[in-house]
Amino acid sequence: MQSNQGILKKLILVLILIVIGVGVYFGLKFYNASKQTEINRPSANKNDDRTPFQTRTATSGEVIITEETVKAEVINPTPTTSAPLPKPRLVQLWKEPVSGFGFIPKDKEIISTTTATTTIRTATSTTATTTISFKRTILKNQLYIYLWDRATGNVHQNLASTTEVERLSIYTLPRIEEAHFIDPTTVLVRGLDDTNENTKTTYVQLVKDSATSTLFTATEKDVAVNSKFISVLLDTKKMFYFIQKTGQGVVANFDLSSFLRVINTSLTELIPQYVNKTTLAATTKPSAYFEGYLFFINSGGTGDNQYILGDKYGFTTLVSPDGKKVLYSEIQEDLLQTSVYDIQTKTITALTQSTLSEKCAWSADSKKIYCAIPQKLSVAPYPDAWYQGSTSFSDNIWSVDPNTGEFDVIVALQDQLTDPVDAYNLKISSDNKYLIFQDKYSLTLWKYDL
Repeated sequence: MQSNQGILKKLILVLILIVIGVGVYFGLKFYNASKQTEINRPSANKNDDRTPFQTRTATSGEVIITEETVKAEVINPTPTTSAPLPKPRLVQLWKEPVSGFGFIPKDKEIISTTTATTTIRTATSTTATTTISFKRTILKNQLYIYLWDRATGNVHQNLASTTEVERLSIYTLPRIEEAHFIDPTTVLVRGLDDTNENTKTTYVQLVKDSATSTLFTATEKDVAVNSKFISVLLDTKKMFYFIQKTGQGVVANFDLSSFLRVINTSLTELIPQYVNKTTLAATTKPSAYFEGYLFFINSGGTGDNQYILGDKYGFTTLVSPDGKKVLYSEIQEDLLQTSVYDIQTKTITALTQSTLSEKCAWSADSKKIYCAIPQKLSVAPYPDAWYQGSTSFSDNIWSVDPNTGEFDVIVALQDQLTDPVDAYNLKISSDNKYLIFQDKYSLTLWKYDL
């Protein structure tokens, strides 16, 4: 009996030891697991200003505290595609020198395709037939920018609402210094002749290389425009110029099929501007050393001409499209001054910032002026020094209210670019959506979405 009780006590003792051993084993296991979890946990933020459930986000060198929502469970997010970056408003449209550029409206053709598969099953075979259908869509009056590559003479185009530029012609005509785009297939180009002494003018018409080609070749016609300067008006498809070394002003078709002498004056150094269908402007060749004058000429050659403004040194002008105001620059006490002259009221609004009128453009409705304004204007005989290249500018582009003279910065070029830009040949689209201009340093072409 006593022997049985001894055996029972030993069994109970063994069971107790087993239970204790198991408990110690699992206790150590869970303890190590908890220590491992603590090691892998990110270190706590020790900043005293940080409240629970906050994260730190660095922005522009500053630390900003933002609230973080606490979740009861963690759910891995579904991968998403990053939103596209907004289209840049300022782009270098062409990185090589251009001879000319302009806005051209034309229709855009879009070809879309649809594919349909028809399956026919018989007792012995299965036949699948694929049909491709083409749909032709025409988008009317889309605005394009045409440009003439100076090195090759190739024409390129850009749908103004995009940044892509595509080659339009395989026609090559180098040595062109000036290109005026008239319509989608017509351009008037000017450059030095083989003697490098005279200006040669060529009337170019683009024609399809073949019935299936997307590129154009061209036909050429030399036109006898004996003039250093011409001004074109797309509304009339005509040009205005003064015959060299004479005071004879002429309005003509681009191919010289129509020709009208509108004035004959004793002045032989005049700069033409085709203002609108009825009004032409003529400004004496500007120089800081001579007084300049501005005249209006009737485009019909009726003799209804008038003196507008003058007796100003370094006098350059730009008449508004409605013919009611004149933006002009002059030299006053050795400094460049830019002003707006109201022809009807004969009042002058002196602008608080100065530039040359060649660095400006009027909007089509004559309600705004866009100007490239130099950040710094050194004392120099303008515009001579700028024409000759002995001085250059680093510009920003501003808009000007011609009635009040108030400025509003449009393109802070020097904040966006590493190299300075001396902007000129500014052009504004007729819908006031796009501004294009050329850099005088590099002759490259730029576009800005207004």
